[in-house]
Amino acid sequence: MSMPFQPNEPTESHELRPESPLPGGDAVCRVQPVARNEADPWLDTRFTLRAELKFDSRCEDDKSFVVIEDPVRSKYFQIGPREYRFVASIDGKKTPREIGRLLNGNLAESESDYDDELVTQICQWLVQSNLVFGESIDNAKRLNNQANALKRSQLLGSFNPICIKFKLFNPNTALMKIQPYAQWLFSTWFLVVWCAAAIYTLIQVYSHWEHLGSASAGILSGYSWIWLLLIWIGLKVIHEAAHGIACRRYGGEVPEAGVLLLLFTPMAYVNVTSMWRFPNRWHRIVVSAAGMYVELFISFLAFFVWTRTTGVIANVAFNVFLMSSVTTILFNANPLMRFDGYFLLSDLLKIPNLYPKGTRWFGDRIKSLLFGIPKTPNICTDAELRRVAIYGSMAFFWKISISISLIIGAGVLFHGLGLILSGIGATLWIALPIHTQIKSIFGQRSNHRVNPYRTALSFTVIGLFGLSLFGILKAPATKSAPAIVQFAEETLLRADADGFIKELLVMDGENVVQGQRLLVLENPSLANDVLTLERRAEEAKIQYRIYKQQKELSLAMAELKTHEELNEQLAEKREEADGLVVLAPFDGFVFQRNLENKIGSFAKRGDPLLTIAQRQTKEVVVSIDQRDLESVQDNEGEMLRVIMPGISVFQSKLIRVNPSASQTPTHLSLCAQAGGPLDVHHAMASGNLEEPGIELLSPRFNVFLELDAESSRRLQSGQRGRAFFSTCEQSLGSYIYLAVADWLDKKIEIATRSATF
Repeated sequence: MSMPFQPNEPTESHELRPESPLPGGDAVCRVQPVARNEADPWLDTRFTLRAELKFDSRCEDDKSFVVIEDPVRSKYFQIGPREYRFVASIDGKKTPREIGRLLNGNLAESESDYDDELVTQICQWLVQSNLVFGESIDNAKRLNNQANALKRSQLLGSFNPICIKFKLFNPNTALMKIQPYAQWLFSTWFLVVWCAAAIYTLIQVYSHWEHLGSASAGILSGYSWIWLLLIWIGLKVIHEAAHGIACRRYGGEVPEAGVLLLLFTPMAYVNVTSMWRFPNRWHRIVVSAAGMYVELFISFLAFFVWTRTTGVIANVAFNVFLMSSVTTILFNANPLMRFDGYFLLSDLLKIPNLYPKGTRWFGDRIKSLLFGIPKTPNICTDAELRRVAIYGSMAFFWKISISISLIIGAGVLFHGLGLILSGIGATLWIALPIHTQIKSIFGQRSNHRVNPYRTALSFTVIGLFGLSLFGILKAPATKSAPAIVQFAEETLLRADADGFIKELLVMDGENVVQGQRLLVLENPSLANDVLTLERRAEEAKIQYRIYKQQKELSLAMAELKTHEELNEQLAEKREEADGLVVLAPFDGFVFQRNLENKIGSFAKRGDPLLTIAQRQTKEVVVSIDQRDLESVQDNEGEMLRVIMPGISVFQSKLIRVNPSASQTPTHLSLCAQAGGPLDVHHAMASGNLEEPGIELLSPRFNVFLELDAESSRRLQSGQRGRAFFSTCEQSLGSYIYLAVADWLDKKIEIATRSATF
């Protein structure tokens, strides 16, 4: 995830739009009006516009507005034509009251609505936005207070170790040198090439999908994370440079570049706030998309290289492909965070300040619902309101979830220090905002009157809901667990001796009879050991006879004992040599995929070779979490409901519960890496094809269900499904809490093992 270019988007409090009427026809202004009177300082103070302000008129979709640029602070404000007429009339000589009357007298009746309330709102907004000076307004004090508030905000932000921002340098000079050589990135012909490369890559990704999964399995193994970090930094520099080049292409400036450390992961950013002066919104869209546009093209090239190379080059290309495609799509394109995707969405919907509008709309509705505070008038047109409401609701919950995720991530990745980091993050991101909201609602300076009856009712409802959740409402009476079909008489044949697989006498699916030769191993060293022991045993026997004839009884007894010991060793070696030939233990069929690939491979004693099963009988094996063991044991002998994809629901009898837990997967298809529901982690690999070196995150118990003849015939070995069993009674609240806790435990375990690995 890279930080976006971070333009200082015109915030909602900077905007006065005639297209967004208040009840009564006034233009939107988020400043509370004051009571009108003859000595009102807002109406009778002579204001002067700051000389350095720049004004630019715009027209989009038959709607006119004016953008005010404050070049000193790199801020932009958007106002409507009616507000602009008033602002343009400020000359330091006439009071706002006089300007309003003058405009009302010179304009048509439909436009002459500059009453005292509207004039007051515009003046208050201008002062709060630091766009004017007034003779009776204490500008120094106001500016000092705002500066102190900004410093406090920046100071609090610098104390948050989870998210730290550093301003580094002004990249304008470097971008000026690079721009002439990079203009072609935004040309029409390159757009055609980009689209063709995207289509080609999507087709290739589809054809290499299985290979992609296997290649990504070991992406964090060994020291590959160092390569990932270096690739990440390089891609993000290119990403942000693309934003800057696109901005300068349309006449903008890039005054600032820096780094933001999110969980100590470096993410670059550039400031292209000047793009808000572009009259063409498609130019702003190009600037917003430039980073992803260039980075995705790099991913296309990397995928092409990966499919045509091997070794180190292929590994580096695959890492570049993942970092420049998956992370860009998941993070930068996410419109719920103020990254590239958000600014794209805002311009495409033609709704400036989408995020502050949406979050403020949602917050106002929550306060109104809980505390009876009057709703703030809509800050957008009726046509925009639905989209703003949907976006604001989604962005609010996303922000909460991502903040909690970062706090948990800090605690997981940095262990003991992580607890301190998590505490600081929780204080700055959760506790302080809640405290601020409480002060704004119940504090002495609150401008809103809280409805005590609505507040009491809200907390009563919340309390009753909590009581119902943990005391009255019950959790579902059943739970489910992953299940898989396998043969009941399935026997895994293992090597009885070390050796190379020399000869394969059967194939997958072939019927065999008891005692039939299945596979032959070759071990020259073992054969030599047998011959050596035979020779030494024969020599000991001859020497025993010689000593016996010579009446050397003590020597004869010693040789006899040596002969017996050698015979014992010889018997063991012959038994081990006999194990080089694998025989069928019973009538059945061979159940082993890719059996032909074993020829020539080396098998250690105890390694699995192949599986023999009987076709007639199958059973369902259910993998149970250890916390559910007691509930499952209560169901022993009962009929459980089983669901298998493509087959109607059927009943199966629980016949036995394996009393010992294991971290070895019941079947590889149940593991997450094969699309199953069980989370696993990499363990010490055994070095053979059948044991890929994975373990379950937590031990699980196997429960066996009996299948009747009809079900056994219909089901295929390896089919996945779920089995349902009755559970002990518990409240719905505790059920949800345990489910969430279990999910978090698994995610933390995965993150911890990945970080350690």
